[in-house]
Amino acid sequence: MTEMAVTTGPRPVDDERLSDEGLPDERVLEFVRPIIGWEESTRFALRSLGAEYAPYLTMTSLDQAGLQFVVVPPGRLFADYVIEVPAADRQLLALDDRADALVLAIVRRRGVATPVVNLMGPIVVNRRNGHATQVVLQDAAYAAAVPVDAGTARPLGGSDGTARPPAG
Repeated sequence: MTEMAVTTGPRPVDDERLSDEGLPDERVLEFVRPIIGWEESTRFALRSLGAEYAPYLTMTSLDQAGLQFVVVPPGRLFADYVIEVPAADRQLLALDDRADALVLAIVRRRGVATPVVNLMGPIVVNRRNGHATQVVLQDAAYAAAVPVDAGTARPLGGSDGTARPPAG
């Protein structure tokens, strides 16, 4: 089994409902390998934030009260974001078809002027079975803190590993 390229670019769909991403309006995700730093939480409810906040979603822990992430399909923000899902991760997820992959990026809002997304550690979900895992990308193609308004997923010269939005 080799790596699988997953295109995460925009889809020609109505952004108002989570079901547009191929999931019901609420879906329970079962992490087959926990998110780094939150190992005690393996079950999360994925929910739409509503039409006014599309394409952003919430991912709320069902194991740890008060733990919630805002996530976004990164292709909705960055048309140039394409990842290779390693064979070992695909096997963990029982992911045989790239069309079954939903890729999400965690959004960080605290401590930053503009919200940023982690493109280096995306969450990959098998739409069919709800299995999920955080994939840590091994190349330097993407940064861990990319402003949501950067316009590109590729680093633009941030010496600290962050991407910078274009000037102007």
